[in-house]
Amino acid sequence: MRVSSFSIILVFFCLTLAGLALIPLLPVKLSPSQTLPEVNVNFSLQGNAARVIEMKATSRLEEMLARIKGVENISSTSGNGWGNISIRFNKHTEMEVARFEVSTIIRQTWSFLPEGTSYPNISLSQSDGRAGRPFLSYTVNAPANPIIIHLYTENNIKPQLAQISGINRIDVSGAMPMEWRFEYDYKQLETLGITVQDIQSAIQNSLNKEFLGTTTVDSTEWIRVTILSKNNNEKEFDPASIIVKNIGGERITLDKLVTVTHNGQEASSYYRINGLNSIYLSIVSEERANQLDLRKKIKEKLKEIEQSFPAGYEVHLSYDATEYIGIELNKVWFRSVLTFIILLVFMLVIYRSFKYLLMIFLSLVMNLAIAVIFYYLGRLEIQLYSLAGITISLTLVIDNMMFGNLLEIIGC
Repeated sequence: MRVSSFSIILVFFCLTLAGLALIPLLPVKLSPSQTLPEVNVNFSLQGNAARVIEMKATSRLEEMLARIKGVENISSTSGNGWGNISIRFNKHTEMEVARFEVSTIIRQTWSFLPEGTSYPNISLSQSDGRAGRPFLSYTVNAPANPIIIHLYTENNIKPQLAQISGINRIDVSGAMPMEWRFEYDYKQLETLGITVQDIQSAIQNSLNKEFLGTTTVDSTEWIRVTILSKNNNEKEFDPASIIVKNIGGERITLDKLVTVTHNGQEASSYYRINGLNSIYLSIVSEERANQLDLRKKIKEKLKEIEQSFPAGYEVHLSYDATEYIGIELNKVWFRSVLTFIILLVFMLVIYRSFKYLLMIFLSLVMNLAIAVIFYYLGRLEIQLYSLAGITISLTLVIDNMMFGNLLEIIGC
């Protein structure tokens, strides 16, 4: 059955429209995010030699993880205080399922590991180490204590940004956590027959937290307990409710033994912009997100949020990976336009016909539009490497069309 030229043109016209419509749906980002078929498991066991960790922790985990279906190779490394296990799967393994199975086995095995072993961290290997990094970073500045800025960012800025589709994770950092500091009179404790260990045990039992210990500053001994909180609605610490010891039927509470203050931990470093304390707000996109489009949505949302900022609060962009993407896209656009102009001049010199020029132009648009359909169906990302490939393929398409027309002219 012979297909008419009109039918072929109509089919390609429809494919071109479909390709153009799919362009905004392509994920555009700086680096490829495709995960490799490998899962890494990391854990720590402070104060233990590499041989002890290998025998009591690494080997046990490795033995259990090797039972997962699809495991092609498993290797491990044990050091002083830490261990790492790398599990490589075959290419047919669904990595999200494999990660879930690894997580399940670790949850079942962790209770049998030596006491003090940290809960293992699970991560998927990626083809580019930059893929899982933040693509946008902001600094939030204000003439206030860093912990106050941190809490405001967590409670007012982060929840609103998290509602934007395409954001995978938002990290807020830069402030030292608050701590409760207890100062006491050693002679008073000695008179009452109370030791520092008694105070430690009473606080630990009350808070169900691991006590950090004691230290000496000048001639004053003090105990530090750090309470990390994710919001400022945490329960207020009440030393009067903590019973340290019963002496002759009298209950001695913590407030009678110590002076309590609540301050931020001493910072190991400071970061300021224009003399103001700063907090970092880092944004990681989802794997299939279009980072160029996502950046626009985030900037629009931040402008809206800034209207309700307290006096003195400011947000500044400190890092934007999409700027580099934009530069690369501009390069591709400039090279394509320049190549096309050179082609037009060359075609005018050879053919002296606008019909051929129109045919070349339409053929090029159709080729690119149909390629977009395959990019979308194949779940391919537009990033640095694919942009380079598109540029090269564009040149090859133009050369092929010119060569085909040249053969037609000479009658081959």
